[in-house]
Amino acid sequence: MKKNKLEEEIEFSYLAQPPKKWTFEQPKLRKWIEEHCQGKVLNLFAGKTKLNVNEFRVDSSDEFKPDWLGNAMDFIKTTEMKFDTIILDPPYSLRKSYEKYQGHYIGSKWTQVKRELKRVCNLKCKVISLGYNSQGMSKINGFKKVAILLICHNGDHNDTIVTMEEMI
Repeated sequence: MKKNKLEEEIEFSYLAQPPKKWTFEQPKLRKWIEEHCQGKVLNLFAGKTKLNVNEFRVDSSDEFKPDWLGNAMDFIKTTEMKFDTIILDPPYSLRKSYEKYQGHYIGSKWTQVKRELKRVCNLKCKVISLGYNSQGMSKINGFKKVAILLICHNGDHNDTIVTMEEMI
């Protein structure tokens, strides 16, 4: 089949995985994330679970013992560090933010975080975004999608959509 110039090759994967309170406690998802990380990894909303990668963890809760404690945007704006992979797994609903972070919610600042993120990216940086949509970083911020993972949690749980993009 001949591709038109608007089509892009994107790796697509599908997992059935029961939900867990903490994203990376889902073993199939965790394996997929770890296999797609390269080099120095920024886990910007790290949460409880440590990944088996060269991970630098940022979180707003001291309970999770992050490498940097505080607001994600403050970290992005002040760090001199550069990363090869960035994982974006913020609480992506108000309910999750209340369950896990006493109501701290990225909300309207999400667009600003994505705009600023390029300053901490090495050349060919990968960004892995988790949420309820496939928008990810998007072309407007200088990224192209290379992989999508759809996770069916069964029952009345929303699917999780994971996008992986590379900086162009």
